[in-house]
Amino acid sequence: MQIIENYSLKHLNTFGIEASAKYFVQLNSTKEIVDFVKGKYSSGHKQLILNGGSNTLFTQDFDGLVMKINNQGWDIIDENYDFVFVKVSAGENWDNFVRQSIDQGYSGLENLSMIPGNVGAAPIHNIGAYGVKQKD
Repeated sequence: MQIIENYSLKHLNTFGIEASAKYFVQLNSTKEIVDFVKGKYSSGHKQLILNGGSNTLFTQDFDGLVMKINNQGWDIIDENYDFVFVKVSAGENWDNFVRQSIDQGYSGLENLSMIPGNVGAAPIHNIGAYGVKQKD
């Protein structure tokens, strides 16, 4: 895990706006995220957690620390006749997760395909389309 100064955010937002972060770090695992939050950089700087960048519009440089969440993977926690409960990492691409779910034969997310972003933003944005919402 390396903190980079004056890092361009242009490729990390779907608008492609040129902006820089004063500090930037990529967090690639749950352990890295926890360790980082507990460490010395967890305070003292303005902070922004960046996931897929699809609902982020930079209008100027960010004078603080941008944390890019990249952890991947998902596990089935429980499964019964009616439901499949999964634990999905925040850095997992939403559309890839939907496609993999469908490939596994799980139904319910089909209408939420092709929506940009990552799973970690889903609880905040409550992804929805065609009468279906992620929360359901």
